[in-house]
Parts: sequence; C-alpha cells; structure tokens
Amino acid sequence: MRRQLLLLESSEKEATMNSSISLVWELAGLTTLGIKIYALADIFRRPAEDFPFLNKLTKPTWLAIAGLSIAGHVIFGAFGMLGLVGLVASSVYLVDVKPKIDEIQNNRR
Repeated sequence: MRRQLLLLESSEKEATMNSSISLVWELAGLTTLGIKIYALADIFRRPAEDFPFLNKLTKPTWLAIAGLSIAGHVIFGAFGMLGLVGLVASSVYLVDVKPKIDEIQNNRR
C-alpha cells in the first residue's frame, strides 16, 4: 500500500513537472511568434524608399521573409526548421536593418 502511494506521488510530481515544461515551451513559442509579428508590423510601417539606401534587401523582400516566417511558425511550429529560420531572419531585420532605417528617418527630421 505504501509503495503504491509513493508511486502515485511520484507520477503526480512528474505530471506537474511535465506540464510546467510544456508551459515554458508554449510561452517561448508565443514569444517567438510575437517577435516575428513585431518585425512584420515594423516593415509595413516603414517607407519603401528607405530600404535601398541601406544596400540591403528591398521592402517587398523583407515583407515576404517576415510573412513566410510567420506562416512557417503557424504551419510547422515555432521550433521546426522554418520556425527557427524565420526567427533568425526576423531577428536580423530587428537588430541590423531597423536601427539603420531609424537613423535615416531621424536624419530627415
């Protein structure tokens, strides 16, 4: 009887731990989706004429990359190959391109 109670307690602890781990993964997935949506929204609000000054990709190309990253996230999951590649692409935009476009726009004012 005591052994059965110990096994029951152990399985309850495992279930709690598994649900906690699942919650962390879900939050991480939602965070990556938020990053991708933020990048897409930022690309939408930027004027297309600012992109060629950077010698980077054009606005339609960045829109396609960000849109496909979100589609890959939704279809294949946050941590599938397309989900991770999309996260990297969105991060490159946010870390590399966005600050330079901000600088161009600030110089115009």
